[in-house]
Amino acid sequence: MNRPVKLLSVGALTLDTILRVDTLPTRQGKFIAADGVQIASGMASSAACAARRLGADVSLWASAGDDTVGDQLVAGIEAEGVDCSFVRRVTGARSALSAILVDTHGERIIVPFYDKLAQADPEALPTQDLTAFDAVLVDVRWPGAAALALAAARAIGR
Repeated sequence: MNRPVKLLSVGALTLDTILRVDTLPTRQGKFIAADGVQIASGMASSAACAARRLGADVSLWASAGDDTVGDQLVAGIEAEGVDCSFVRRVTGARSALSAILVDTHGERIIVPFYDKLAQADPEALPTQDLTAFDAVLVDVRWPGAAALALAAARAIGR
């Protein structure tokens, strides 16, 4: 039997608050959502969860604040079966958040917040462990970490 592909996903880990509205606001005011949900997301994190659901063995390299939102994010991704042992928790940083409004036609407005402190110093990532992975996927949200991971992968022929 073949072993599952081992994938490393590098980048965003964000708590998305998704609110369904009839129409997107065009003026100031208070608008009542028809539905809402909060999920652990982000481009790299969502890709990691999708790959895991398809049978890959996936680890996530991401950065989060050492806060309750970070706890919620890690728990949400781990619940999907993704290894979060490489998720770096940064003391004093705030974890990433997004407010997303989606109308009945699927049009959306996304307002993200990323604390620069949480995304600093990608050199702290454990690049020596890349030999365990068959493939590396990166997103554009943490360019320093993406460049570091891709250079390390190339150096070992991945």
